[in-house]
Amino acid sequence: MDYGYISKYLEIDLNTQCIKEFDFETSIKRHFIGGYGIGCKYIYENCKAKIDPLGEENILAFLTGPLNGFKIPGTARYAVCGKSPLTGTWGDSNCGGSFGPIMKKAGFDGIFFKGISENPCYLLLNDGEARLIDAADIWGMDTYAVDDYMKERFGIKAETACIGQAGEKKSLISAIITNKGRAAARSGLAAVMGSKKIKAIVAKGDKEIPIANQNLLEESRRKYLKDISNNYGDAAWLRAGGTPSLIYDGIKGQDSPIKNWSGTVRDMPDYKEYNYENVKKYIIKREGCYSCPLRCWSMSNISNSLYFLDKPVHTPEYETSAMFGPLCLNSNYESIIKCNDLCNRYGIDTISTGSTVAFAIECFENDILSIKDTDGLKLNWGNHEAIVQLVEKIGERNGIGEILADGSKAASKKIGKKSEKYAIQIGGQELPAHDTRWDPGLAIIYSIDPTPARHMQANQNLGHKDIENIFPDVDFSMCAGNKRELSIGRGRSLKYLSSIVHTVNASGGCLFSWGCTDLTTHLNIFRAITGWDMTYEELITTGERIMNLRQSFNLREGINQINYVIPKRILGKPPLDYGGTKGITLDLELMRKEFYNEMEWDFLTSRPGKDKLKELGLSTLINDLYKI
Repeated sequence: MDYGYISKYLEIDLNTQCIKEFDFETSIKRHFIGGYGIGCKYIYENCKAKIDPLGEENILAFLTGPLNGFKIPGTARYAVCGKSPLTGTWGDSNCGGSFGPIMKKAGFDGIFFKGISENPCYLLLNDGEARLIDAADIWGMDTYAVDDYMKERFGIKAETACIGQAGEKKSLISAIITNKGRAAARSGLAAVMGSKKIKAIVAKGDKEIPIANQNLLEESRRKYLKDISNNYGDAAWLRAGGTPSLIYDGIKGQDSPIKNWSGTVRDMPDYKEYNYENVKKYIIKREGCYSCPLRCWSMSNISNSLYFLDKPVHTPEYETSAMFGPLCLNSNYESIIKCNDLCNRYGIDTISTGSTVAFAIECFENDILSIKDTDGLKLNWGNHEAIVQLVEKIGERNGIGEILADGSKAASKKIGKKSEKYAIQIGGQELPAHDTRWDPGLAIIYSIDPTPARHMQANQNLGHKDIENIFPDVDFSMCAGNKRELSIGRGRSLKYLSSIVHTVNASGGCLFSWGCTDLTTHLNIFRAITGWDMTYEELITTGERIMNLRQSFNLREGINQINYVIPKRILGKPPLDYGGTKGITLDLELMRKEFYNEMEWDFLTSRPGKDKLKELGLSTLINDLYKI
């Protein structure tokens, strides 16, 4: 038995419907924690290189971490991982809500799916037992209907992770949905779920998870709650409204990309629609993830409007608002609530969908797409009615939606006519809504992380007041949009932040809540739950180990991110002439070299150095990467 773990994983062969239980050695748990850390370890060793991501050889994993299932703030996130069909790289995504903790309390730390089911099915995890059930009667349902179905059949405490029609139809930008609006959205892993004909995983149970030191855990929990009540770090804005409260300032400062990354705030003079005071008039109640007092998300409703809703739906988060708002020059907030609702129902990633819509609009505005091509939709900047209708088409793979349902890179290849310059993506994945010209460190994160175009992979604003004292040789002042005119000096802090992020993600922790107390409290929580005498340095080393294994997965696939084509717009080429990002041009090559030096990776091949792999306990990768 390992503290913090149920110590039971499942290996499911969908070809034979065979379910096997197993466990990892304690040393593997400590070195890779859980989540996509353990997921990458298992998949790297059990999945051949260069397989079809939508074929039976791909392995799809759902994984918890040691922090899941306890009444600690921000410990509700589970991970999904496998080879990404969107990018062809290592793929992972994580999601909050209640599913992760309940999956663990249902008696399982993780699940690895192999093969392809002959018929649609779902997996039931019920108090330590697992079985596959025919899903013919729910195949074709949207995610809301699936959630309702499972609660009606298995009880109100049953939690579900499922795909909608988009995942069934293998849209490469589809998402896995929990709680009718929490999404494991990036990397297109819902398409893998659809290819394997898995409609859902439903979990129910209340098993006890072993704890090493209950007294230390309770002491740390009280400290955490006190810090939150005193608005430590990020707690103030999370408690005040969460990410929906950030969009107004994001547009104003041009952190939120405008007009498909080509515009400035001058192009959107009516952005005041996004002031949180206006957003709040739609909110009817605040919600939160499992056992988290921050309650940083909410439910909204629209009445007496073109976008009338008969039931409350999730309030759009910052990313969703920014992608369907300023990126498309759309100032109608009600239409964004509707777009968010549609994406959640169909099960599609709001970031990639919004970016692909902006791509289609710019193609239309430049006569690359005609009104005949768009099924009669006038895809002009800011036409919110057309934007909503286009989202429906993408979710259904209908008409122009068939072309756009796999993202902007795939669409540009089908459309041609030099449309690729309007597809703001890296490695096949659309960029999120934080502008590299506002925070240059993001250019490294977007282009270097093994899962490209992901903004949370080296969180720039963890909020810990003690981080600079713990790591005094690291200049964290280069983070969170500071010194945006400089392209140097960022590599070291990015290495440390990305390492922390990977450890947090693997543990089942939430990066937002991590900024609501100090690192010492987090370390004590790790120690209390697992019994491991972890140090700050081990937090960094563990994250670095996970990062290097994910990187090695890509290299084995023949992918070197140095070869990615980077959209010129995100580098300020040409620079913008107005606003908070005026005149910024980034030297990405210089920043890459600096980061690679810190990571001890070769700049030409992107390979981790042999000594670095040995130091991290990854010597077995040397043969794969260096062909000795």
